[in-house]
Amino acid sequence: MNNTMLDFKTKSSNIIKRFRDHENLLFIGTPCGILSPLFEELDINKEVIYAPREDTAIGVACGFSLKNKKAVVLMQNSGFAQSLNILASLVEPFKIAITLVISMRGIQNDTTRENVIMGEATVSTLEVLKIPYKFLTNDSYISEIDWADEYLQTNQGAVALLITPEFFGWEV
Repeated sequence: MNNTMLDFKTKSSNIIKRFRDHENLLFIGTPCGILSPLFEELDINKEVIYAPREDTAIGVACGFSLKNKKAVVLMQNSGFAQSLNILASLVEPFKIAITLVISMRGIQNDTTRENVIMGEATVSTLEVLKIPYKFLTNDSYISEIDWADEYLQTNQGAVALLITPEFFGWEV
């Protein structure tokens, strides 16, 4: 394993550990190439539930949250778009606290047409839904996870952490 792969593995391990430190007990999502280091880390201890659709994952996370337990939903931004109805009709009006980890297909080195459309629409859609978000960056991804947890403790509703293709070195 080269140093770059070790860096991505360390980064994914640190991210999952930090979510655990904040007592996130449910990790649910749909597989995604950009997020594969996170899924691989969660698979080590069988900590992830795979959902057939992102809106299904959000529904399960909402039920978990209503029991006062923290949930993290992992998804692509195309699946985020598919989930607009549940976000607008359940999560937002009832202020259900969940963390969305969204991979940003269609930006940076991902130039496929269908992904570019979602890459351009994701941030503005989050803003319309009034879901606060931050991009995870190499220098401060732990503090961005801390920000998300603090937001959920002091506010109501969902929060999103966005992961670019370059964050884990994903290539088309």
